Parts: sequence; structure tokens; C-alpha cells
Amino acid sequence: MMRSGFSAWAQSAFCCAVVPLVLAAAPAKGDALSPTDWFRDAGFGVFVHYLESLQNNPEKVHSLGKCTSWDECVRDFDTERFADAMAEAGAGYVIFTAMQITRHMIAPNATFDRISGYGPGEACATRDLIEDLHASLSKRKIPLMIYWTGDGPRGDDRAGKAFGCGSPVSRAFVQKWADVFREYGERYGEKIAGVWTDGCYEGIGYDEEKLAILAAGLRAGNPKRIIAMNSGVGDEVRPHFSGEDYTCGEQNRFFEVPPQRFIEGKQWHILSFLSGTAWAEPGTGYSKNELADYVWAVHQRGGVVSIDVALFRDGSLDRSQMEMLKAVRRALREDAVRPPVPPGNLAYRRQARLLSLDGGRPLEVNSGIHHARLGVDGNPDTFAQAGGEWPWTYEVDLVDTVRIRRVKIVFGPGYATHFALRVSADGTSWETVVEETGHNGAPWEAILDGVVARHVRVCGIKPDGPGQVGTQMSVASLEVYAE
Repeated sequence: MMRSGFSAWAQSAFCCAVVPLVLAAAPAKGDALSPTDWFRDAGFGVFVHYLESLQNNPEKVHSLGKCTSWDECVRDFDTERFADAMAEAGAGYVIFTAMQITRHMIAPNATFDRISGYGPGEACATRDLIEDLHASLSKRKIPLMIYWTGDGPRGDDRAGKAFGCGSPVSRAFVQKWADVFREYGERYGEKIAGVWTDGCYEGIGYDEEKLAILAAGLRAGNPKRIIAMNSGVGDEVRPHFSGEDYTCGEQNRFFEVPPQRFIEGKQWHILSFLSGTAWAEPGTGYSKNELADYVWAVHQRGGVVSIDVALFRDGSLDRSQMEMLKAVRRALREDAVRPPVPPGNLAYRRQARLLSLDGGRPLEVNSGIHHARLGVDGNPDTFAQAGGEWPWTYEVDLVDTVRIRRVKIVFGPGYATHFALRVSADGTSWETVVEETGHNGAPWEAILDGVVARHVRVCGIKPDGPGQVGTQMSVASLEVYAE
């Protein structure tokens, strides 16, 4: 999350159409009973950071230039304005930060005060912002979820010492911290629909036993409350704890698409930031069509997308981000089938990457504009191209495992004179199915014998330096067709 200062630029390609599958598609609504059914049906939600270091920091735009006590800051928040914005955006739910690292909490908590030694209003706000958020959101039928942490108020000397914050986390600390949320959970009951729990890292000592202690506190007052435990940004969306209901799915970009709704029995869910640069920042790193098509594709496969946006002190949102969220809302409401370009092309708007020739490292985008997604966007006037190295690899993840019958490559202004077409079913073991030398840059096509694969790579072996025929490989279109 924002605590680590993660940043990224959106250079992903987005999935768009449902195609014949070898793997099963997401279950139709109502096919299976799960505590996450409502979450899946919501389509997408909005995640906001509400913190003393943002909304009460005059150096941050989020504060609107104000700096007061934390208690006054919380009193300033307009939940009706915020709920109106969520309704306008079409958010299926809201994940709202209750605390992070410091002592500053958004609602009274006697357990926290008793353990930490702080008085009312010194750490926990005297206003019950959780209750007021629920009141405003529920009028608009928007469920409220809470952001919590597994590492507690470790940034506050007094509270951190009182709770025993540290690494590795102790069983005693976890129990105390679970009891703090237990007070909230029992107070609000079904008013808190879910919890997204940060800082539950193996690296600080969390294991199944300690996660189970924390989980018991998170579910207090509402056994149907869905919870997830964050293990940090990984190379893919995956579960962390056997007792969670959905994946935390923290990623630095919206890229991955679920093969199916559940992964190891947990609801597939992804969370990333809209700004394109960092958590909680204004602005956007995506176009409307890109974000809308991505969320639509994830939703079609039974997944859920949470979008982190900038929140201002008065409860308002960044206007440019609001327009992006509204575009997502329209795409989900229209629920229109998006035919691939050309028809039958399984690579259309799938996930694409610019890699080193051996596929081991991501490469920068050439000139900052020739993003990976532009090789599968269906537009012959755009192209994908890596920067920083002459030979490079273009990879597309089809998401589904299929029997590939035909592959077509249309190069951009630069082309490979020597390239290899490689495929993989698991993204680890690769097979070279065709290798071409002496190519002249014309559109190229290969007929395959129904090879089973999910991943396709075009490896531009030559040109491998300046002054060579072809200049450098660029990919205007990669098309893949199944039997």
C-alpha cells in the first residue's frame, strides 16, 4: 500500500472478449452460494486512504490547505458529500481506511484507549465516522468495508510500546490488536460488510496461527463479514491465509485477469491505484476505454476490482478520477459483448509485456508511448516496442489455455529479421514452435498443429544492435487463433 511508496505506469494490455475455453469460465450468478456473492456481483468498488498524514497535512492537496487536530479533521469530513460521489461513480462498495501505522483512528475505541493510555480524542476520534459513513452509504445501498492493518500503531512510540508492536509480531500483540477491532466489529455488526487487512506479512512473523487470532477479531459481530489478509505485492494475485474469503490482490497496476472466479477457493480480487504513479494520488494513468474494458473483463470472469483514488478532506474526489469511474460504471451497466479485432483473435486486449530477450526482465517502454497493450489493441496504426535493449521479447498472456492453430504477426515500422515464436502452458516451460530468419518485415503467419498453450512470445533475436536491417522489432499486431 501507500506505506511503501509503490509506483507504476500503466503499460498493460486489457482483456476484452470471452472466448472458447479449455478452463471453465466464471460461474453464472446464483450457481454457487458463497459469502462473497454480493462482492462479486458489485463489479467494482472504490478504495480511499483517509489518514492524518494526508487529509490533515497542509503540504498535501488532500488537506485543502488545512491543519487542525485529528479530532477536528474527522469532524470536518462530509459523509453525505462522499456518499453522493460514490453513488455518482457507481461504486459497488467502499473500502475506507480506519487507521494506518499511527495512533489516529476514525472512531472511538475504548479498547485502544485502555491499552495505549491515550484519552478520548487524543488518538481515536470522538466522532464515530464509521457509523456516519454507514448511515450515508447505506441510504444509497453501498456496502461499507474497512481497511485495517496487521502491524498496528507501530509508528507511534507510546501506542506501539503499549501494544508490543514489533517484528516479529508476538502472539500477545496480535491478540491485543484483534481485540481493538473486535470492539468495532461487535459495535457495528452487519454495518461493516468486509475488511481488507494490510501488513500481514510473513516477513514480520505472521503465520496461520496468528492470522487466525486476528481473523477472529475481524469477524466479531458479523460471521458473514468477508476478510482478506495482505501479504504484499506479489508476482500474481493469490491467497495468503486459509481463513480469508477473498484475495487482497495488491498490485502496482491493473494488469492481471482471473482465469476463473475462485483461486484456491478464495474470491479473486485485485486492488491497485488509478493515478498511475502512487497510492491515493489524483490524476489517472489509464484512458477511459482501457480501465473500463479491464474492469469489464475481470467482472465477466467472476473477479472483483477495487480502485484506489484520491480523497479530499471535505469528502470530495478528484474530478478526473470521477470521470474514469463513471466510464467503468457505464461499461458494466451496458454489459455489452466486445467482439475481438479481428474476429476470433484470442490475443485481442489480453495482458501483454515488454521483456528482455530471455524473458527474464521487464523492459521500459520505447519513447514512453509504445506500450505493450498497443500490440493487441486492434489498431494497426499503433505498436508496442521496448526500450533500452535492441533484441527483446513481446509476450501475451491469453488467460485461458487453448489449442493454438494459427498465429499472425504484423510488425510496425521496425521489424525483426530473425525471430522465434515460443509458447507455454504455464509461463515457466517454453517451447519454440517456429523460428524465422531473413524476414523482410511483411505480415507473417504460422499454422500450428494445435499446440496447447496460454502464453505466446515473439522473441526478436535480430536486429541486435544499431545500423542493422529492420532497425528494431516493433509489434503492431499479434493475433492468435484456436482450433
